[in-house]
Amino acid sequence: MIFAIIAIIAVLLIIILVFGRTIRSPKSKGEHGESTVAKILGETIAGEQYVINDLLFSNESGQSCQIDHIYINKFGIWVIETKNYSGRIYGDEKQREWTQVLAYGNEINKFYNPVKQNATHIYHLSKYLKVKNVFQNIVVFLSRSDISSVTSNNVYSIYELPLIKSQVTDTTLSVDKMERYYNQLLELKNNPTISKAEHIENIHRKQEQIKQGICPRCGGNLVLRDGKYGQFYGCSNFPACKFKKNID
Repeated sequence: MIFAIIAIIAVLLIIILVFGRTIRSPKSKGEHGESTVAKILGETIAGEQYVINDLLFSNESGQSCQIDHIYINKFGIWVIETKNYSGRIYGDEKQREWTQVLAYGNEINKFYNPVKQNATHIYHLSKYLKVKNVFQNIVVFLSRSDISSVTSNNVYSIYELPLIKSQVTDTTLSVDKMERYYNQLLELKNNPTISKAEHIENIHRKQEQIKQGICPRCGGNLVLRDGKYGQFYGCSNFPACKFKKNID
């Protein structure tokens, strides 16, 4: 009897450990965060709001991007990037990399500026939809993140996300335009031009291109330039291409 109880306890412990690892995995955290944002945004309501989650597509140059959420209302097309980081986050709109601080300062990690990352998503969307100046760049951090040290009007906590539904902008879209943009993007989602495996491969290729001094957006050369905030690498095809890379 005792051995049976010990065996049952051992099995339960194994299940708890395996389940705990699954919950704590980065993929699981990301999926949970995106699911939470999707619930807050709600469903598409014709004439009022239009929602698309997890849009993956490539452009005519073979570049790809994955957009977590797109929310369309009369005040614009809200492109939303979700981040599920714990700890305190430091950064502003100008910096190429932001900082994550964990364990009371004993662990420090760097990650690419999500506002810039989302700006690239918007660039691709504007090309596809053939429209400009209607996009809102939104980055949402979940509850495990302390973003009090982030300086950017584009960054929201998960608790502030509902505010975008009532936020007024300089953009006014008619119902016809909202429906047109939504239907174009829905068609793209339902007929994907690239797989997730190909998208991951493109990310690795982009990182390699930047290392080699090649613009990942248009294929031009990255040249050293002087700017207001110091030197940076810019695309040789500027102003047609405005890709920038800060000096590491």
